[in-house]
Amino acid sequence: MPDYDLSRLGTRAFEQMVVALARKEIGPGVRVFGDGPDGGREATFDGTINWSATSQGVSTSADSWVGYTVLQSKFQIKPKPEPRDNAVWLQGEISREITKWAEAAENKTRSRLPRYLIFITNVDLSSVAETGGIDTLTSFIRGKLQDTDLVRKGLLVEDFAIWHADQIRSMLDAHQDVRWAYPGLLTVGDVLSRLGSASVPLGSMDLQDPLREELLRSVRLDRWVRLSQAGGPGDSKLWLDDIAIDLPALLDDDRESSAHTVRHVLQLGDCVLRQRQPDRIGRPNVVIVGGPGQGKSTLSQLIAQAYRVSMLTDVDLGPSVKEIVDGTRTALDRLGLAVPQNRRWPVRVDLAKYAEELSAGTDTTLLRWISSTIQKRTEQDIQPAQLRSWLRAWPWALILDGLDEVPSVRSRRLVYHQIDDLLTTAEDLDADLLVVVTTRPTGYDERFPSERYQHAYLQRLPAKEAAEYSQRITDRRFADDDEMRRKVADRMRDASLDPVTSKLMETPLQVMIMSFIVEKYPNLPPDRFTLFNLYYQTVCDRETAKEIPIARFLAENRQRIDRLHEEVGLVLQVQSEAAEGAEAALDPEQLGELARRQLRERGFQADAAADYARQLVDAATMRLVLLTPREGGVGFEVRSLQELMAARAITEGHDADVVARLRLIAHSPHWRNTWLLAAGRLLVTSERFERVLIGILRDLDTDPRRLSGRFPTAPLLAADIVEDNLAVRRPNFEKALIQRMFTVLERPPVVGLDRIAKAMLGIAKTPYRAMVFDRLASVATGSAASRAAAVLILFVMRTMTRENGPLTSIRLAGEKIQLSEVEQQAMRGWLSVYDPDTPPRPTAGGQEIVKYLLAQAASTGLVDPDLELLRDGLEMLANANFHLVGPEPSFAVVELEQVGDPLALLLAVENDDVAISLELALDTAPSSHWAIEAVLGLGLKPASDRLAVGHRVIELVTESRSRSSALDDLIS
Repeated sequence: MPDYDLSRLGTRAFEQMVVALARKEIGPGVRVFGDGPDGGREATFDGTINWSATSQGVSTSADSWVGYTVLQSKFQIKPKPEPRDNAVWLQGEISREITKWAEAAENKTRSRLPRYLIFITNVDLSSVAETGGIDTLTSFIRGKLQDTDLVRKGLLVEDFAIWHADQIRSMLDAHQDVRWAYPGLLTVGDVLSRLGSASVPLGSMDLQDPLREELLRSVRLDRWVRLSQAGGPGDSKLWLDDIAIDLPALLDDDRESSAHTVRHVLQLGDCVLRQRQPDRIGRPNVVIVGGPGQGKSTLSQLIAQAYRVSMLTDVDLGPSVKEIVDGTRTALDRLGLAVPQNRRWPVRVDLAKYAEELSAGTDTTLLRWISSTIQKRTEQDIQPAQLRSWLRAWPWALILDGLDEVPSVRSRRLVYHQIDDLLTTAEDLDADLLVVVTTRPTGYDERFPSERYQHAYLQRLPAKEAAEYSQRITDRRFADDDEMRRKVADRMRDASLDPVTSKLMETPLQVMIMSFIVEKYPNLPPDRFTLFNLYYQTVCDRETAKEIPIARFLAENRQRIDRLHEEVGLVLQVQSEAAEGAEAALDPEQLGELARRQLRERGFQADAAADYARQLVDAATMRLVLLTPREGGVGFEVRSLQELMAARAITEGHDADVVARLRLIAHSPHWRNTWLLAAGRLLVTSERFERVLIGILRDLDTDPRRLSGRFPTAPLLAADIVEDNLAVRRPNFEKALIQRMFTVLERPPVVGLDRIAKAMLGIAKTPYRAMVFDRLASVATGSAASRAAAVLILFVMRTMTRENGPLTSIRLAGEKIQLSEVEQQAMRGWLSVYDPDTPPRPTAGGQEIVKYLLAQAASTGLVDPDLELLRDGLEMLANANFHLVGPEPSFAVVELEQVGDPLALLLAVENDDVAISLELALDTAPSSHWAIEAVLGLGLKPASDRLAVGHRVIELVTESRSRSSALDDLIS
């Protein structure tokens, strides 16, 4: 009998294995009962157990049991080396469990009590007669169960059994299919057998195994953390294992289900996630949702590194890789995380790069993409079919990073389709697959289905964790400079105590950038634009101050270097808007041409411009290192810096030109962070831009092709400005933004109300609290659509706070609105569409929304060709129905399983007659039919917001510069 190391499984996987073995040994009637009071996993069996027919006839007093049997797992993470110590531990665990059953019997807190008990453990027990662990424990349990006090309480257990480690191993030998489901128990021979050929080196971890080579290369590549190459005195490389942090998150928007992200993912990964498991995990995948700089990619690196370390356990490693593995182990230990017990093979995919290939027209599956990536890294030929076999044989952790960097609707749909195809393949293979996806919340509208994916929404760093993270960064950067370390630490501490600047230390990236800034500036900036801009300036100033030959060139050409970064940032931001440019890189020739063109515009002759341009490019790429090498050229290593430079570029020029650019990009989720950084720059420049920005918001939602203000962006953008800290100490500006936010109550609730709710909740902690809740409550006498929007905002706000003050205000405002029963039915129907986690309420019959809208549009006089165009567009709502409830005015209750492709509707509303007719059709509908309009917006708004605008941004900037150059020529 092989000596399987059962402790490698981890608690949850052992419990799953117990259920699988019990079904083999006892019968398929064994079912999962749920978590017991101590968190231990229980299973039950109701019927007859014939011990003589099992491979483990362990009953001491009867050949069969007839009745209700409870199986309980007792897993010890690190069994003791001495069997006697294990027996003592197990005796204590079983004693406590029996006592709890007795208390439950006395208090009648459980619906059914066991007639028989089976205790299952991973610890070894001595078989020495009378004095060994097995006999001693058996005697103890028998005496405990016969205790008169327990019997008096009503616990009547007739018999029991103990399945200890040796018996479990015997069962595993008898049931090889169960053993193969648990990688902690597999041998290299098992893996090769499952792969179908002993000649295939996959998973053997020997020198010929391409997966070993992939692990060794990846563990080195993912050790590096962004911003580690900022340079400057006292700066040292920042490695992941030096400064790794596990970030807090809310699970599925549930305030009560908070967790630390990496811990949660690794705990889920320690389970066996095969979907044919008797005790399967319902949602084996996680989407990590976080804003700019919140550390999504770094978390994905840490998860991947943890699994690489697990896979490389017991592998003979070279010194450099061993240092990284040991460092990662130390980091995991510091964060209170164990190396994963379930040794998943990790593969981390850059979704932007993958989408780039898909958008080029090649139907590349994820497995084919992964195999090609491995071939590039290892120079070994590994085919998708081999990876498919490896997926069947061994657990995987598939980490898909950067969904938010796939901006176009078409590309995202292709990516979703390929991910779904892989999950279908995994289910067909009964593979043990964990999928982790990272994305920003802005623009994440086609959510992964909640029945298969958990969502972890990253939260702001708590002050204590931010301070600890800051201290680690400071300690690492100034390890050899005690005075600077103390100075920076003191300034960071002061910043964390200031109510304004503390809001700029709520993400890992912000804390890291702060540490660079306070090294030089004692007083910290009040907004994100100034924060990132100071970071850029700090890097430039450091290089300029060095006693090196190029320092003088940097000082004399600062404006030209600035402009080069701005132009690169704008071009890359435009490029990354399109799927084919999702990687956002400029090849060296493009970069050089940008520099040469800039110089030619300033009057340089061609030869001089070429020579000068080379020096500018060298300064930007070799000294400032904000533009770093990447596949296909150069790009910004930190996306927020790319967006900063794009923001600087679009805010250059006359007010009218700047306003035109900001209006153009205002709707786009891809440009949202750039827009906010641009707004920050304008507000820093002059207070007059407060009026300019409010003017943009006021006039933003007037485009007929967006159905005017039906599905507005302005209130969402106002909420983002408030959340971005841009209105602090600007009371008139803040009041105007709040008023603009309230315009969301003029339309039915569509998308983005979580952003409104979050901003309003933040404002409720200021002197404007009464203003917020009074305005929400004021819709009590308003239209049905307004009442629905206010109630939904209050509902979302309630999920976001535990504080008594706001909760009381939310409750009082809701009581003033008081939806009628039919309004509540309409709201419940909409919630099942708007929120994927709300179960739908199916109803019989109903009308098709497409036919309803077409009839309304026809009544406006829309001619047949245009009506047909609208019909094609509305096909995206082919699965949408509604029925009317209540007396007149009846309310529309909607049903919708999935929105179809919105492309045809986007094309249809490009026709002004169609757009105006559709808007009039919605106008003629009663306010009580608001849910129909909302369903239309759910499909149309995200798609229209993602329409590419980058090419037009470039045109506007180019036109403005042409006018400026013409003026220069006239002056000269």
